[in-house]
Amino acid sequence: MRQTSKGMLRHGTGLAAFAFAAVLTAGSAFAHQTNPQCYVDGAQVRPVAAFAFTSRQVANFHADLMRRPPGSCPAGPGGNVAKSCGQVDHWHVATIMADEYCAGLQGAARAAGGRPVAEVNAPGTYFGDNHHLKYTYRADRPSDVVLSGMCVICITIQAPPSK
Repeated sequence: MRQTSKGMLRHGTGLAAFAFAAVLTAGSAFAHQTNPQCYVDGAQVRPVAAFAFTSRQVANFHADLMRRPPGSCPAGPGGNVAKSCGQVDHWHVATIMADEYCAGLQGAARAAGGRPVAEVNAPGTYFGDNHHLKYTYRADRPSDVVLSGMCVICITIQAPPSK
């Protein structure tokens, strides 16, 4: 695992990355399934990179997000049509940040097919009950990691037609 210039952790698609991705998707019970294509029968998960965002990074992203003009902000998970960077909670900010980071890896993942999507694995407040109220990117130290996970490509494998 190596640190990028932006302080995010990344690594390739070795066995450890595959095992990490398998743990992320096995039994995931997120209140919002931000990647429904990863939860269908026959889905195969291919890891692209890991991420770990600090409190400072998410706070800076939030400030940048608030400066975007209306209509230029991404739709919410599931393609919600409301594209506003107005009042969003910390969970939404973190979700948008992880999604945009993983989408930026599209070129590196092109050979594997599909668009990289974020699978968050920590902290537990991100995907626990009342996550919109409990998750926060504020931490005791700006360098504390407040969101981590893996960018993955989820591909549904079709069974060959029976003869």
